[in-house]
Formats: sequence, C-alpha cells, structure tokens
Amino acid sequence: MAHGLGFAAAVLVIMFSEQAILNSGVLIVKADTGSNALAALIFAVLMIARAPLQLFQAVSTTLLPHLTRLLVQEGDTAHGGDFGRSVRVTVIACLGFGAATTLGLLLVGPAAMRLLFGPDFDYDRFGLALVGIGTGLYLAATTLNQAVLAQGRSRIAAMSWGVSATFFVAFLFISTLEAVREVEVAFLATALILSSLLYITYRRPVDVREVRLRPGSSEELEARLAAADEGT
Repeated sequence: MAHGLGFAAAVLVIMFSEQAILNSGVLIVKADTGSNALAALIFAVLMIARAPLQLFQAVSTTLLPHLTRLLVQEGDTAHGGDFGRSVRVTVIACLGFGAATTLGLLLVGPAAMRLLFGPDFDYDRFGLALVGIGTGLYLAATTLNQAVLAQGRSRIAAMSWGVSATFFVAFLFISTLEAVREVEVAFLATALILSSLLYITYRRPVDVREVRLRPGSSEELEARLAAADEGT
C-alpha cells in the first residue's frame, strides 16, 4: 500500500508540474502586466506545444504498457534490446517532429499564426522557432518519462518534473525580458532541463532490487490515465 500511495503521489506531482509548465505562463504574465492582449498572445504561441501534445496522447497512453512488458521480458539488458530500441525510435521521431516544426515556423510561422488566430497580433518568427525547438524536446521528455515510469523510478521522475516546473515559474518571476520572449525562452530551457534529467535517469543501470512497474498493475493503469490527461 505504501508503494502504491508513493506512486500515486509521484504521478500527481508530474501532472501538476506539467500543467504549471503549459499554463502558468499565461497566468503569470496576466497577473504581472494586467494585459489581456499579452495573455492571449502567449496562449496562442504555446498552442504550438499543446496541439502536438494532444496528438501524442494516442502514442503515450500505449507506450507505457508496451515498454513495461518489454522491460519485464528483457530484464537488465533492456537498453540494448527492444525496450531501448522503442525508446530511441520514439525520441528520435519526437526530435524530428520538433525540427520540422521549427523549420516550418521559420518559413511561414507568422503568417500561419495570423491565419489560425486572427490578424490582431504580430508573431515573432524567432520566438516561434524557440517554441518549436522546445516542443520537440518536450515530446521527447514525455517519451522518456514513460520509460522511467516503466523502470519503476516514479519518484525520480516526479523530482525531475518538479525541478523543471519550479525553474519555469521562477524564471518568469525574475526575468527582465519582454513578456512574450521570456515565456518562449523559459519553455525552451525548461524542456531542455526536463528531457536531460529524464534521459540521465533512463540511462542509469537498472538495479534488480528496484521495484519496476508490473504489467497490468494498478500503477500501470494510473500512469496510463495520467498520460491521457497530458496537455489538457
């Protein structure tokens, strides 16, 4: 029961941290500047990250049970087997998507944003590209998070998310950049920190004494529900 409660608490921290990263920028800028226009602009810019995350839910909800079964089957050599291969392919696909998104934003980003959200705002091409890069890293971090949960390292995953979310919020409070730019930079830096922390955790050798996520367990179901809630 203690293990189950610990896992549930870790998943709640991950979910709360994700919402802080994706949504607190709009709220902090609104509270700091009192400008509804700036808040609306930032919301539109961060839709670049939210929209792919919504589409990625179909992958993330099936990735965890898939990785769990592979890890149980392959044991401690997982990094060199199908477990590691599945993680690498998905991470590379996420980074490739981020690169393609960034290139598209550099080419037609401002025009596309005005078409989607109206001509009321001027969108900075470079700032949109920052969010595009951050999106690829964030999706890669989501994949690595599923791998780390499958390895039974939910507490370390939760700490990684908590540290990253804290950095994001703190950066917005202490930064002296222009409001929209600071959110763009904060999102990119946070995605880089989060993906790096989760990658380091994922690559750490799996100790046979560690409690791994069991296929079909209540913990696996809870993590799948958390993945389905991503980006909402």
